Amino acid sequence: MISIKQSLLVVSIASMLVTGCAAPGGHGNSGSADNNPALRCAGFGVGGALLGAFVGGKNAAVKGALVGLAACAVVEIASRQTKSSDVVDQQYRSSNRNQLPQNAKIDGYNTSVSPNGVAKAGDAIRVQSTIRAVSGVNEPVTEVKEQLVVYAPSGEEFKRGEKKVNDAAGSGEFENAFTLRLPEGAPQGVYKFRTQLFLNGKPATVRESSVQVAGIEAPSNLALAAR
Repeated sequence: MISIKQSLLVVSIASMLVTGCAAPGGHGNSGSADNNPALRCAGFGVGGALLGAFVGGKNAAVKGALVGLAACAVVEIASRQTKSSDVVDQQYRSSNRNQLPQNAKIDGYNTSVSPNGVAKAGDAIRVQSTIRAVSGVNEPVTEVKEQLVVYAPSGEEFKRGEKKVNDAAGSGEFENAFTLRLPEGAPQGVYKFRTQLFLNGKPATVRESSVQVAGIEAPSNLALAAR
């Protein structure tokens, strides 16, 4: 049972996290946490751990810390069309007896992650995809969307992002890239990256990859808060 004082503290911590996420910048002395991303992110991690600890104990504290650090992680997304509808249709016909499929389909989906090995907090981890979608006789391609879900070494969901990669209906080949930047204090270990395509609103192909993040130590206050 949470006391009134504990409830007020939980509300205060939650408010701090929400405010910090919504307004990462701030005014004040140059040494303040508002103007120091590393201090601010560490504060998010500690605040999340404290919030989780009050609500659900040690395991919840770890999850809360991840939520706080994830607030500082950045996912940038960019896409472009590399082959036109006519070119993709012609290439598909040439390999399929001059016929298009009956329904819209994903005809190619390749992903790569860099760096291909070990990264550290602050490094840009890039997941690049090449996507080829073909309109069918009975169903054209109307929307191609790619979603990224990043899982922390603990297996908990850490960050996600998604983007519609096509600007107009019809076949096409596209390049899409998710760039993730982990904040200082993010736990070390293997981060898993799961990408999934959605074609015309329906789940399609899935790809998975991973990157080892090493040489990162959580702030000592975070470790204490999780106990």
